[in-house]
Amino acid sequence: MATLHIKPLDGADGYLRWKESVPLRLHTLGVAHVLSDDPPAGGPEEAKKWARDDALCRGHILAALSDHLLPVYVRHGTGRALWRAVARTYEPDSLSWELKFEELEFRDDETLLERVARAEALAFAASRSPMVSDELVAYKVCTKLPEVAEDAIIHGDETTMDGVWRSAQGMERVRNGMLARVIRLEREDMMP
Repeated sequence: MATLHIKPLDGADGYLRWKESVPLRLHTLGVAHVLSDDPPAGGPEEAKKWARDDALCRGHILAALSDHLLPVYVRHGTGRALWRAVARTYEPDSLSWELKFEELEFRDDETLLERVARAEALAFAASRSPMVSDELVAYKVCTKLPEVAEDAIIHGDETTMDGVWRSAQGMERVRNGMLARVIRLEREDMMP
């Protein structure tokens, strides 16, 4: 079986991809359960299997760390302890996500739908609580994308992310239609 290549974690910039890739590998190997389950209270065979799974899990996490991070985390004796230590270092707290959301700027080459997706992801992360309401995320996105909020309010859909997405998709269709017309008119003007 081919193993999934994971770019070694080398700092905060690569953490999001890393924290999604490592569990995929661990699930593929059948050892991810040690990150969330407690060791079994059964007999020696279950304990032996658990210890093996934990060692494999820990080893794969360590292998997915860069050379300069390995000495920082190698002291953690279990896969779960190691996973939690890395998360404590790189998981943003809600305040830093709030700041990231407030400072979010969009590139000129991003489509409106890409902007909505980025804003939604950050708004959701900024509102990390056990039960994040769709209305709160929609509100945060609308504060970042006033043109979408205005369109959503006009259509009465501003209170949910589905409504925000419907508005953004409609606006993108209109924009694409306008661009197509401009291109067609420019081509007609160039014809002899």
